[in-house]
Amino acid sequence: MYEKQGAGMEWHIDDVLYTPEQIEVVYTIDNVSDCMTMWQSQEQQQSLVNDEKQKSIVQSVQTTPNSAILIKAGSVMHKVSPLTVGKRTILKMAFVLESAVMDESMKKHATHHSKPTKKKRKGKSGKYLGDHAHIEDSVKSIQL
Repeated sequence: MYEKQGAGMEWHIDDVLYTPEQIEVVYTIDNVSDCMTMWQSQEQQQSLVNDEKQKSIVQSVQTTPNSAILIKAGSVMHKVSPLTVGKRTILKMAFVLESAVMDESMKKHATHHSKPTKKKRKGKSGKYLGDHAHIEDSVKSIQL
């Protein structure tokens, strides 16, 4: 993914697509920009009356070429600031355990957004797999 000036990503938490959760990876190929990757961490602070309060602390990093950020889906609020100078080239991927199960709502979403095929796909068992199987196969094909 090549990001142009003005592009950024607002605060968000990555959707959980599998059980157990997938690991989202952003690998920086090149970065000659001013964009920053930011995330919020929670720090416990004790008040004067011993009630626990959470304070959000924003941390940031400017990613360098040949570096990666790994985030467990559903866990961390994060964003990328807009580029105002230069460019950034990244490769985004997700790692999923082979035994992971795709979330039911994601199966419906994947089936709804997949392009119809003329030929039905069959799995090793010979049964029709459904449109979401292509997405699951694609994810599994890049597992380490």
